[in-house]
Amino acid sequence: MTPQPAPLPRRTVAFLFDQFVVLCLGVLPALAAGVTFTELVAPGQVRTTVFLILCGIAFVYHLLFEWATDRTPGKRLFGLRVVTDDGASIGFRESFLRNALRAIDGLGYWGIAVAVILLRGDGKRLGDMAGHTLVVSADELSTTSG
Repeated sequence: MTPQPAPLPRRTVAFLFDQFVVLCLGVLPALAAGVTFTELVAPGQVRTTVFLILCGIAFVYHLLFEWATDRTPGKRLFGLRVVTDDGASIGFRESFLRNALRAIDGLGYWGIAVAVILLRGDGKRLGDMAGHTLVVSADELSTTSG
């Protein structure tokens, strides 16, 4: 049986939850270290540095959670998981490729990813095509993952 993609609205809410977690992981320590809110939002070196740190945190967060458990905390909360095209658990390679392409998928406030998903009609963004992965409803597959 070929896995079917999870609905885009559910994926979006899970993604936004994960982005909130990533934001907290990067911004709260910066604020605790004495960076002001104004420095975080005003154009300049501090904002650029924090943005690059957030990009790194997001990459590692998604890579490790999806590799280890087939899902991020947001995907778990909203009943989703990432599988290979044939429905198996993903490995490091699939997770790495899938998440490395976030830099392109995320352009235009994730407009690239949404456009690709909608135009292709198979639920895949560029990262999914590279990693041969798909986001599915966790209850769709009979096998479970951590």
